[in-house]
Amino acid sequence: MALGITNTLKTNDFLNTECVFEAQEESFPAQLLTAQEHFDLLHPPRAYGVTVFWEQHKPSGGWKTLRSDSPNLPEFLADQQGQQDRYLTVNEFYRWRVTNQLKSLRACYVDIDGNVDIDKPLLRLAEMELPEPSFVIYSGRGMHLYWLIKPVPAKALPVWQMVQNKLVEALIPIGADPVVKDCTRVLRLCGTINSKNGVQVTGKKLTGKRWTLHQLSDAVLGKRPEWVPSQKPRSAQVHSFSAKPNGRKKYGSIYQWWSLVHQDLMKIGDYYLPSGGIPEGRRDIWLFLTLLSLSWFVPAARVKSEMLKIARRYTPGLMNDVQRQMLPIIKRAEASMRGEKIIFNGKTVDPRYQFKRETLFEWIQEIIPAELQSELRAIIPNELRTQRRKERDKARPPRDRMKEGRYQDRYTKDGVRESNREKREQARQMRADGMSLRAIAKGLDVSSRCVALWTGCVGTPPL
Repeated sequence: MALGITNTLKTNDFLNTECVFEAQEESFPAQLLTAQEHFDLLHPPRAYGVTVFWEQHKPSGGWKTLRSDSPNLPEFLADQQGQQDRYLTVNEFYRWRVTNQLKSLRACYVDIDGNVDIDKPLLRLAEMELPEPSFVIYSGRGMHLYWLIKPVPAKALPVWQMVQNKLVEALIPIGADPVVKDCTRVLRLCGTINSKNGVQVTGKKLTGKRWTLHQLSDAVLGKRPEWVPSQKPRSAQVHSFSAKPNGRKKYGSIYQWWSLVHQDLMKIGDYYLPSGGIPEGRRDIWLFLTLLSLSWFVPAARVKSEMLKIARRYTPGLMNDVQRQMLPIIKRAEASMRGEKIIFNGKTVDPRYQFKRETLFEWIQEIIPAELQSELRAIIPNELRTQRRKERDKARPPRDRMKEGRYQDRYTKDGVRESNREKREQARQMRADGMSLRAIAKGLDVSSRCVALWTGCVGTPPL
């Protein structure tokens, strides 16, 4: 199945200030019974990337990539009806289900184990003043709640992750799996069978709403403060008396990087939570880095309230120091929101603190449990990073660069490149007609030396 991606998501698909105030209800069946119905809700045309399908018990070749605009898709999904243990990614990817190949986000979800009473999560959400899901899938031994969103690009992952974390955390008391909250997750496909108890996976429409990510984040995380442009002159936004603000603009997924750092720090915090929180002696640095990572993908006005909650939960002994720890980071986050820059090492950069991976690991390695290191994504040692790269490269399917067209213009071992074969024949014909090497070179827009080689006239004067 072709993997070429023709459609692209733009930043405005996420930063849409003209979106309607309330999410719109969509028309779809009240009861979801087939794989096609489930797929169409998560991945309606047009396709921005591929979805990943998994057949659990197939010895090999159980993983496939699917596109919503493929003409073969309806037949493929129909074949899954009544089959055992089939899964599908919630989101879409360039080629494979890894975070760095994420293409578009399609829904937030919560996996609830051992509970099939939909009234319990709905009551809990109402108590927490959180929105009801768009639909529910009964997985056979639990249920999956989905909040549909309009497709947004991978750069919106930090916001999506905050919404996802909040929804999962709210439903933990009624059985939500606290680990299942990543963007690469596969969940059971409607119309298939759970082999553990022989129950068919079915679904049910709840609100039927599809949100923009802005709407859902406002409903889950609270209203965003209205952005106010800086009133300072541009000259006052660069804090240097001598350097010129002409540093090269940096591009890259720095927000996604700090989102991964934050996830690692929270995993470390969750590990120590049963024993009273982060060990003493490292609470201040953990708190500092957690706040810093938040400041990269959470509005400055919201950082303070989020940090107080985290400090109360993971570093209770530092509650009196939270304001002091927070002040410089908050100020820098506010400066960043105003569009201000600073000069660092002669370059114009964002005013928020930035640290290398090696520095983060050096600061925090003393409280990273050995059994947790393999689960971390960003705060890792050089050796583990190198090992993961080798494993990833080894697992990557071999590329046929000839089929990709990479070597279409190649040397033919016949004294000419593939793209110049036609010119060589023209040069030989022109030479046979009595034209000089120089005239041929001018007519074909090549050098006289090249014409001499093509026509076997090396050493012949160009005239």
